[in-house]
Amino acid sequence: MKAADVFLPVIAWCRTRQSQDSQAETRRQKRRLKLLAFQRLRLKKLRETWRLREQVYKRSKLRRLCSHDTWMKAITHQFLRDHRRQRPKVWLHPRTSDWWENTAANFTDHEWLQHFRVSRETFSYLCATLNPQLKRQDTNYRLCIPLEKRVALTLYKLAHPCDYRTVADLFAVGVASVCHCVHEFCTVVIEVLKPQLVVTPNKFQLENIEECFHHTYQIPQCIGVLDSMNITISRPPHLNSEKPDRESYLAILFQAVVDDKGLFWDLSMSCPTWVNDNSGELLVCEDFSTRMHNVCRTDSSRVVIGDAGYPSKNWLLKPSTNTSRLTAEQELLNTQIIAARSVAHYAFERLKGRWRCLSRRNDCNVEIVKDMVETCCVLHNLCEKNNDMCLPDWIGQEPLQTVDENPQKNGDAESLDDLLQLIQDSAE
Repeated sequence: MKAADVFLPVIAWCRTRQSQDSQAETRRQKRRLKLLAFQRLRLKKLRETWRLREQVYKRSKLRRLCSHDTWMKAITHQFLRDHRRQRPKVWLHPRTSDWWENTAANFTDHEWLQHFRVSRETFSYLCATLNPQLKRQDTNYRLCIPLEKRVALTLYKLAHPCDYRTVADLFAVGVASVCHCVHEFCTVVIEVLKPQLVVTPNKFQLENIEECFHHTYQIPQCIGVLDSMNITISRPPHLNSEKPDRESYLAILFQAVVDDKGLFWDLSMSCPTWVNDNSGELLVCEDFSTRMHNVCRTDSSRVVIGDAGYPSKNWLLKPSTNTSRLTAEQELLNTQIIAARSVAHYAFERLKGRWRCLSRRNDCNVEIVKDMVETCCVLHNLCEKNNDMCLPDWIGQEPLQTVDENPQKNGDAESLDDLLQLIQDSAE
């Protein structure tokens, strides 16, 4: 038996088996591809199904929200309609405004002037002028503070050395409301009335001021008198400097120039600094010195009268300090300067007497204190122009007579002229 007869069937069987395995592997590969395609199709359908369900859920949720919003609007509308006229009883503290509505409304003109430092006509002018900026509207939840009460409580706070609690109790408002009304009133007065009442004189007005000072005090080319005062304040939290000695106190230096009628036409305030009243030196703010230089540079002979303690400036006229070696002309000039400085002294006395908040320590913010001082100066000019009375007990002395052009009608002018004439005769 040959070997080929033995191996040929085996080889044939192996080839057949290999062909069958290849066909089986092909069928398995096809089934695997079909299964993958089916799984992809099923996953795609599941995604589409979930997307549709999510859209349906969002639409239903939106419908629920819309229905809830409509329901809440209806409930709110019904509540507001039923309770619109009812005053809140939980967060509104009950107060009585009997003093403002009954007592102050029945004040005489003299009592009104004592409490608010302005006449009724000036008060009405303030309300009418500041109405667009200060007027407020009532809401469904509370009534606003009327304009007249806002102006009145601010004037009362500026006119009396009292705290915010006292003003709040008198006018039946909250302490925070008093603070807000005072700060808002000062801001509006500075924005609206200061450009009208505290302004640098024009050329014609400067000539009139020069003529008045020359006619009354024989000082030519004088356009005003410089004076200053210290506004005592509490120590601000950002101030790092220590108190230099026991007699020093923290204050804001307030400087102003006064014309011949006692009206302020330029104001300046410094940063908080330690002040000692025993020191005779006076300072001049840099911005103030620049403005005075710009006003006086149009004519080099124009000057502003000041105290001897001020530093020397080309626009400042001071009295001579060495009184033991003065000539007759220098003594005459000193007398004239001292007499002219009484205009500023009296204006500051009327300012502090009318607005007593300037005479006590102010615990407000530094910027708010400056706004209050500027507001007091603006109101001072307004009262002086409207001829509102400044009672003698406010400044603790008899009222000084205004300087008149006719010396026979003014005793102060007569005494001044007699003194000047006496010095001139002694010099001759």
